[in-house]
Amino acid sequence: MMINIEKQCKEALKKWEDEYWFVGIRFEDKEREIGEICECSKHNLDREDERDFPEYGTPEYDEMMELDGTSAWNLATYRDYEGYFLSDHCYIIGGNQITNRDDGLDDNEIVIKNAVVLEKIF
Repeated sequence: MMINIEKQCKEALKKWEDEYWFVGIRFEDKEREIGEICECSKHNLDREDERDFPEYGTPEYDEMMELDGTSAWNLATYRDYEGYFLSDHCYIIGGNQITNRDDGLDDNEIVIKNAVVLEKIF
């Protein structure tokens, strides 16, 4: 089934942009609660494809570099609103500080320090 999340994302950005300096969209399989503080993300600098990531909980995953915040796509410039999403959940997260800017992040990727879950899209 194709999903279009454009309306929810644009409404979320408008709702939260005055409260948080940085608002991101995060796709993951983990079930989260509104208001939850996200843990720091892992980073795989050696991957050729951004989708090439070790499975959570494996020794390969545990050995990866840990970022100083939670990875997300910058909602202010995000444009991939429609498609078949591979993750179980999509969240809007926010915070007032970003970090790891010089650590080989993907285009449009931000790392939000002490990111809080603001909304659940699916």
